[in-house]
Amino acid sequence: MVYPDIQGLNFKLCSSLYVLLHNPILLNQFILTPNTEKCQQEIDEVLQGKACISFEDRHDMPYTQAVIHECQRIANTVPLSVFHSTTRDTELMGYSIPKGTIIIPNLSSVLRQFEKPEAFIPFSAGPRMCLGEGLARMELFLILVTLLRRFQFIWPEDAGEPDFTPVFGITLAPRPYRMGVRLRQSAREM
Repeated sequence: MVYPDIQGLNFKLCSSLYVLLHNPILLNQFILTPNTEKCQQEIDEVLQGKACISFEDRHDMPYTQAVIHECQRIANTVPLSVFHSTTRDTELMGYSIPKGTIIIPNLSSVLRQFEKPEAFIPFSAGPRMCLGEGLARMELFLILVTLLRRFQFIWPEDAGEPDFTPVFGITLAPRPYRMGVRLRQSAREM
């Protein structure tokens, strides 16, 4: 039996690792360069002497937060929002939209076409924002920081070039991939 909260957590985690390992920009800038060490150094400094991470630690990890935000922006796992229906006849940009028309908001535009370029809004926009935003942010932060604190993720040399094309369905999922995982020396000393 797979509990929905565990299944959702697994999906978010796999998508985040996919983005970290498969996006050419993040792959080069995060996994295969000293920037990985920069993120892990920040995590080690903030969590020095602490057995467990807390969500409050995020305030002391701006670089790690930036990496997570970029993962959320690039890994658009839910490109379309919940269907809506117009409650009255209306006009939008010169187009007549009759009452009862099904509207499917495109969330990809929120992540690519910024009304507020200085802001990052990964959980939709407007009055119908994602109700699970707080929980999702907390899960993503706690899990990724815990993994990066304990492990080094490695793109295998024999894995070839990554395929960035997502698997389309109700959500977008990463294609199957392999990665190397090595216990960090600092994790051995915990």
